[in-house]
Amino acid sequence: WYQRRVREAVVSTQSTGAPKEEHVRRGRVADICLDTPLCNGHTTGMDMLWSGTPMITMLGESLASRVAASQLTTLGCPELVATNYNQYEEIAVALGNSPSELQAMRQKVRLSRATSPLFNIGTFARHLGDLYLRIWDKRSRGQPNDHITDTTKRTLPSDRLLCTEPLLEAVSPDEYMTRLMKQQQSVPAWKAAPNNF
Repeated sequence: WYQRRVREAVVSTQSTGAPKEEHVRRGRVADICLDTPLCNGHTTGMDMLWSGTPMITMLGESLASRVAASQLTTLGCPELVATNYNQYEEIAVALGNSPSELQAMRQKVRLSRATSPLFNIGTFARHLGDLYLRIWDKRSRGQPNDHITDTTKRTLPSDRLLCTEPLLEAVSPDEYMTRLMKQQQSVPAWKAAPNNF
């Protein structure tokens, strides 16, 4: 009986061309998502978390094996990130053997969607825009390319940031470029970036 049920569940998730809503709805059927340690789920991981399904992952060495850990940490669920295979198994078994713990974790994941920066597109866009401007600012001052590791510290004055106010409106690409050009025109010539890319 159990093997037949698992086979039916696996077959039902292998449909190609399912609309996104259907794909995410299927994620709610699972109790736990066991992420693949060597190459994380990336988009599938986001879909599972959006559906409210807890995802267990193991922190790896490569970018592809660290994505889910970043997602879970940003969501506020670092307890679902293992550092080795034994811990990965322990987390899964503990949640699998305790319906109350599993229910609490599902609730935490579901509620965290509304408060976490992981699914807050406005905050993401502002932070990404600020990072691009920090890169541009370094380049315009002739500094070499380098990693930006402190993403919480704003090193630019607020008048140089594109997104100092919350994103409350949708802006067309033309309007965005118009605003960007106005801002660039307001930058003193001595601060303007070199044109030698």
